[in-house]
Amino acid sequence: MGMFEVMQGVVPVETQGLPERFLLPANWYTDPRWMEIERRAIFRRTWLYAGDSAQLDQPGMVWAKTIAGMPLLICRDRDGELRAFHNVCPHRAALLQPEVGVQSCRQIVCPYHAWVYDLRGQLVGVPSQGQFAPSFDRQDHALQPIRLETWAGFMFVCLDDQVPPLQEHLGSIDANLGQHRTPATQLLLVKQYTVACNWKNYHDNTLCDYHVAIAHRTTLNRVQGPIRQYQHQLESFVNLLYTPTTDPWQSENPILPQLQGHSRDGFFTYGIYPNLHLLGLPNGILAWIHIQPLTVDACQVRLEVYGTPEFSPQPDALLAEFEAFMAEDMALTESVQQGYASGAYTPGPVNGLETRIVHQQQLIWQAVTAFYQGKEGNY
Repeated sequence: MGMFEVMQGVVPVETQGLPERFLLPANWYTDPRWMEIERRAIFRRTWLYAGDSAQLDQPGMVWAKTIAGMPLLICRDRDGELRAFHNVCPHRAALLQPEVGVQSCRQIVCPYHAWVYDLRGQLVGVPSQGQFAPSFDRQDHALQPIRLETWAGFMFVCLDDQVPPLQEHLGSIDANLGQHRTPATQLLLVKQYTVACNWKNYHDNTLCDYHVAIAHRTTLNRVQGPIRQYQHQLESFVNLLYTPTTDPWQSENPILPQLQGHSRDGFFTYGIYPNLHLLGLPNGILAWIHIQPLTVDACQVRLEVYGTPEFSPQPDALLAEFEAFMAEDMALTESVQQGYASGAYTPGPVNGLETRIVHQQQLIWQAVTAFYQGKEGNY
């Protein structure tokens, strides 16, 4: 039975089964000790967004980047296969590519001692190899690989071999948004922000469907429409707010011809554990909002918007539209961060329109609990 068959007739504001109060206390957003716990209990035990594989469109390209504080390399090897590795030389831990970004190279050469790796991660050259002990074997010192899988050309990495495949993690996303990306889809805009709040604070806010009609009355609310039309779905690691697109939006935007049913009619706003959001519209717009922790009270928010130019607004108009509601969110989350730090806050009551926040907090709580209990992963 499909999502919308289940949801027919459901009251939009659903409180049954919700806790009376939010799960995470203020110190989870303000105490620096949580940073290392989260890195080990959450970010090293689930799928993390890594970017668009179109950035590596030719064999022999390497992308150095940092995800959740971990330096990584993503390579398109000579056979065209995507591979991911820790950006760390097994010899003395030097960063193999210290500069973040994409470059074309036949091999990866460590800048410290010039150990040479091919794009499959194998050690193929060692200066003065005869000076090592007789037991030295290059095969014992390959780059440490990382799981990499893709959805619709978008790459995700995972440091835990026990975690189920990416497709399971993403749940209904492929069924609802899998046709939004076409061969004509391009990166339309990218913008990066530093926000003075904890990463969980910003994530909570983007999952908050209670504030949209209030704080985004003249921006996001114009696309999402009235609260009575909100429909929620909670899955294992993603949650969804679905709203039919409004009449004004429909009159101003073309629709991708291949879309059917609710994919053709609606605005999908997905929250993806642990730190990602995906917005999909019937004109083919796919927007990622990626939240990375920097410090306990600062995060990096990266906006990437993809679409088909023929069906999408002009980049300047698109940027203005996204920045309008994101600026409102940044002001709110920085204010909330100050409230958390005040020492005056204890978890408040939960509204039915905040069910997606509770879903995310439950996953965080479960991951940390499993970590302390010594379980394998959080799945």
